[in-house]
Amino acid sequence: MLAVGVFVARKSTSMSDFAVSGRNMSLTVCSISIMATWFGSGPMMGSAAAAYRGSTLEVLRDPFVSGISLLIFGFFFARLYRRSKRLTHIELLERRYGNIAGVISVIINLIAGSIWLGAVLFAFGVVFESLAGQPMAYGIVGGTAVIVVYTMFGGLKAVAATDVLQMVFIIVGVIALFFVVVSDSGGFAAIPQNLPDHAFRLLPESNTFAAWFEYMQVWFSSGLVAIGVVSMVQRALAARNEQVAQNAFYIAGVGYLLLGMIPVTLGYIAATTMPGVEDPNAIIPLLAVEHLHPIVVAVFVGAVISAIMSTSDSILLGCGTIISVNLLPRVVNNPSDKLRLSVARWSVPVIAVIALYTAFNTNTVISAIALSISFGFSAMSFPYILSLWWAKANQTGGLSGIAAGIATFLILRYTTEGFPANFVAFWVSGFVTIVVSFATQTMDPPRSLTDIDGNTLGPTQRLGTLPLFRRAE
Repeated sequence: MLAVGVFVARKSTSMSDFAVSGRNMSLTVCSISIMATWFGSGPMMGSAAAAYRGSTLEVLRDPFVSGISLLIFGFFFARLYRRSKRLTHIELLERRYGNIAGVISVIINLIAGSIWLGAVLFAFGVVFESLAGQPMAYGIVGGTAVIVVYTMFGGLKAVAATDVLQMVFIIVGVIALFFVVVSDSGGFAAIPQNLPDHAFRLLPESNTFAAWFEYMQVWFSSGLVAIGVVSMVQRALAARNEQVAQNAFYIAGVGYLLLGMIPVTLGYIAATTMPGVEDPNAIIPLLAVEHLHPIVVAVFVGAVISAIMSTSDSILLGCGTIISVNLLPRVVNNPSDKLRLSVARWSVPVIAVIALYTAFNTNTVISAIALSISFGFSAMSFPYILSLWWAKANQTGGLSGIAAGIATFLILRYTTEGFPANFVAFWVSGFVTIVVSFATQTMDPPRSLTDIDGNTLGPTQRLGTLPLFRRAE
């Protein structure tokens, strides 16, 4: 991975190359890159651990709802992002709600990115400790160092190139483990007997208001998560054209759902065939050691590491881009492309160091990822969607909604226990944005949504198209 990343890094000579790969990514590369980025330690290890523990909602969150979020992204947002010709989605938010909203979004994105990255890096340590019997700190620090080097110098060009290689390892390793485990467990006919009673349950376990409330929270929080993740937005912006951007997310969404089912199934099988595992986060590596030949184990280790790296490098790249594109101009007037590129590159190791702190304080991968989602979802998602799709949304309404979402989330999170604070905050932020926007139309006329050249983006220019492979405009 390091060799491929460094080799491709020679072609990354501008901020456009670094952030959006020169906006020339093909359908094949874009689809693979999206899927590889989304298929990180969450479905590879976190979802398998959730299945092993019998955590129905966590399995629902990933891969089911997370996979559907890619399809939602493709239909409602991919064309809009690509047509805007921006470098980050925060620029669109700033256009509608102003600089303060942009700064808040930057802070939330960097905090969420650091937590998410820390959770993914934690998986490095789990793999290293499970397979090598050495302290997980060695795996966390070593894996981070490799990712930082090729991401720092190669940007999205290097990340996309390594994504393709990583996806090969992931597919081969996961499928190989699945067939061997199934064969050792009695074949496909014996799978139903090797699954716990709650396996693949997609509805709440109890028919109560609290259970359904939490169930809907998972659907909304994870179903909308992709639209504001900078690493996903960058793939849409990097696509060769709007149709490539849209179709890439459709392909990646379907592929993610299919491939993501394998670790979940393995986790369910292990719950029956390997009970009593002390650390469920290590269930996939332990299955590999138990069932695979040492040579095949080596391939599978490559698959697990690839899944971790494919997400880690994209988070680092996204955070570096946000710092350069959305923060640097507030410190330096009209920064040159050379300075922006330099700041983006050197932000990568800084974010990595911050994420390392999170990694050493993470107990479970999937719970840490869920926490990172809560930050943005509770305050930003609804006002952000309105900024893209509702012409009457204005700056006063947007800022009021964001503030109301943050306040609601913090109050409920620290005054109630076991209550989905982010779900309530999501609806509060949207309600406040709509009410305040209606009330302040005269004093604060809404700003139109425009691309980087100042051209207005109308509603018909934002929505996806079907069938899947409609000819590009």
